[in-house]
Amino acid sequence: MNLKHNLFKHEKHIRTLLGVIFISTAIYYDIWWLAIFAIISFITSSYEYCPMHDALGINDKQAKRNYYLSQFPLFNPEPVLLFQENGNLDFTNNAGKEVFKEIQNINDIYPKNEILPHLLIKENKSVFNKVTVGKLTYMIHFKGVSEIGSILAFSFNVTDLVKINEEIISTQKDIVYKMGEIGETRSKETGNHVKRVAEYSYLLAIESGLSQEEAEILKIASPMHDIGKVGIPDNVLKKPGKLDLEEWKIMQTHAQMGYEMLKGSDRPILKAAAIVARDHHEKWDGSGYPNATSTDNIHIYGRITAIADVFDALGSRRVYKEAWELEKILALFKEERGKHFDPKLVDIMFENLDKFLEIRDSYKDV
Repeated sequence: MNLKHNLFKHEKHIRTLLGVIFISTAIYYDIWWLAIFAIISFITSSYEYCPMHDALGINDKQAKRNYYLSQFPLFNPEPVLLFQENGNLDFTNNAGKEVFKEIQNINDIYPKNEILPHLLIKENKSVFNKVTVGKLTYMIHFKGVSEIGSILAFSFNVTDLVKINEEIISTQKDIVYKMGEIGETRSKETGNHVKRVAEYSYLLAIESGLSQEEAEILKIASPMHDIGKVGIPDNVLKKPGKLDLEEWKIMQTHAQMGYEMLKGSDRPILKAAAIVARDHHEKWDGSGYPNATSTDNIHIYGRITAIADVFDALGSRRVYKEAWELEKILALFKEERGKHFDPKLVDIMFENLDKFLEIRDSYKDV
């Protein structure tokens, strides 16, 4: 029987008591119709449902709330919670009491000011949030239910899925670093170059306002910026002197080549790496390669990696040059601000120069 409990608080007990009184009176005084009232009282108290309440819409909102609560899997192993319109916890099942012992308000498991309970309820919207409790990770589905003026929260233990995903990301990271090192090793550059570029890129990403997730992706992807060099002939890539015009044209192909190698992947890290490989030699004024893209049309990943790569390359010894002094490097960035490099990112670099130097010192070439 699919009934919603629509009795007022304590009404179940009152109806049960009335049923006892009615049946006792009916038997004592032999009044048969009182027995009918007794039966009705017992049935409605047993089901916590009154047809008259339902027909007249009496206690309707509370009735619907009680019905929802009656559907809650009390002994379900996953936590189930109910929040009031003001965000306060209204109900939780046994698993919820065990897992979320300290939860009293919806903001305890969802970032404050990022969720408005009354809007979720009014529009019957759904939002999700991942919560870590000790060693366990839960994905929580918050569902606004306007007809009861509450928010249902269903939790799912995703600890194993998170661990598997972390292992996949870690594996991708290792592969990306190794492939990045391969590209650098071909031109006799050290693996520490890609590590420094990764750290510089992450720092610039965070300071420029990218999300933590995007900054992490860029950090992992940026070591692949020169992966296209694997397709450049040794006589060009390892030439100790200045490249002639034809050789320089060949060298420039490594950016598009790296993009073509990676663009087919659906993985966020490899997609980001493809963008970095293509755009890290583009220039703010449009004089770069491979596509002469300019200003904000250059992907932010490419603009960031360009600064990270050049800063480190100038300060490192290469087959075709000696390492530059810091003052000379900084002078070049001031000169190329708004020409080669995104001016805002150059300003951020100077504002965080101490952190750049700290990274450089932490990953010295040996």
